[in-house]
Amino acid sequence: MNVRRYITPIALLALALVAQGLISTVTSMTPSGASTTAFTTVAAVAAPYRGSPALVTPAVVALAATSDGRGYYVLRSNGEVDAYGVPWYGSVPAGDLTGGVTATGIAYDAATGGYWVVSSDGRVRAFHAPSLGGPRIHAGGWGQYASAVAIASTNDGRGYYVLRANGGVEGFGVPWHGSLAGKLLYGATAPVVAVGIATDAATGGYWVVTSNGRVTGFDAPVAPPSTLNTTTSGSMPTTAIASGVAGTGYYVLHSNGAVDTYLAPVRTPVDPALIGAVGAVASAIALDPVTGGYYEAYDATPLDGYLNPLRQIEALVPQEIDQGVDYCGSGPVYAIGAGVVKNVYASDWPSGVFIAYELTSGPAKGLVVYVAENVTPKVYVGEHLSAQSVVGILHDAKTCMETGWADAGHTDGHVMGHFQFNGKNSTAYGLNFSAFLQVLGVRPGLPQNFGAPGTLLASWPRW
Repeated sequence: MNVRRYITPIALLALALVAQGLISTVTSMTPSGASTTAFTTVAAVAAPYRGSPALVTPAVVALAATSDGRGYYVLRSNGEVDAYGVPWYGSVPAGDLTGGVTATGIAYDAATGGYWVVSSDGRVRAFHAPSLGGPRIHAGGWGQYASAVAIASTNDGRGYYVLRANGGVEGFGVPWHGSLAGKLLYGATAPVVAVGIATDAATGGYWVVTSNGRVTGFDAPVAPPSTLNTTTSGSMPTTAIASGVAGTGYYVLHSNGAVDTYLAPVRTPVDPALIGAVGAVASAIALDPVTGGYYEAYDATPLDGYLNPLRQIEALVPQEIDQGVDYCGSGPVYAIGAGVVKNVYASDWPSGVFIAYELTSGPAKGLVVYVAENVTPKVYVGEHLSAQSVVGILHDAKTCMETGWADAGHTDGHVMGHFQFNGKNSTAYGLNFSAFLQVLGVRPGLPQNFGAPGTLLASWPRW
């Protein structure tokens, strides 16, 4: 793999962050002993920067700082863990996450110095930490089995809490204080999903934050509007939450890097305009207990100029893989990369929308991407696109959205997986597109076991 080509699209952000003193360009040691140049996957805000993984796939999804301030752990969606300033105890074995499952959270064990990693199927893997179990989550389509999205440990090392997208919380080795299960609009219509959990050292309770920015306390105090310190988050989706030092409130992170605080020091965050300019997503936050500053992680996984097209979707809920991949949520859908629009409408698709654009650069050059169903188009036929172009706006609705590979010879509603689709199976082209999105940092869709998927053309790119 040529690492340099992945760094180029975000070089300006790296230089800007260095200029602000938020990060430094350093050479760090990975667990394997290989030397890599770290740029912007982690930024330190009023905290010592100790390194970060290079800008290569897969995406950075979570952070865990140690309770003594020695350093932090960085988790990628494939379960890979990197350690900075602290001992490394292992990663999820290669190939252990299958069928659309991704790693989603990491928590530090203050008792042993190890850590726990949770994956979307609810399994919790222990590394130099006791195995305490995890929720049982069955695979299935249309989001009926809410994925595990985060994990938070207690300061005394007794155990941890696992949060699911429907707001459900389960405690392992620790007392349960309640959850949002059954209280969220989670499903095929207007989804509001839980995205983060943090424990309160002062009360022993915890906070849960949802994608629309609402924080609910369970035996933990919640900020009145008059005491909440806000930054330039605008309408950006919420992605994570972290507790302050020794139970002094919490920090709420938005996808553009903006941070809201309650009973915690206000810091100058990374400039949201810089993050948005390169298509990055602020995906995780962790507190440094010594300085009171914090670390932000960035889901920034460019591939030859391609960027995550769903990076600003609020309440993104992966659904089934069929001809393409279905997602629920709301917000702008971007072009994956440079391209030209071939089609906008098709009457035989739900809502009459079938946006098709041909990619004109990168490893998928000449292939056609479609965005269909419950989307309001923002492009016209013949328009030239970049990875910063909004092709449409996804709205909350039962039909949600479908995106995938269109038939280059019939861009007016025909998809590559059409002849492989029996009405409820995952096609080879749908599975391939889901893998492509996962490379770019998007949560993959849910495979359907209702028939053979078929095969790809021999010349089709694999991811």
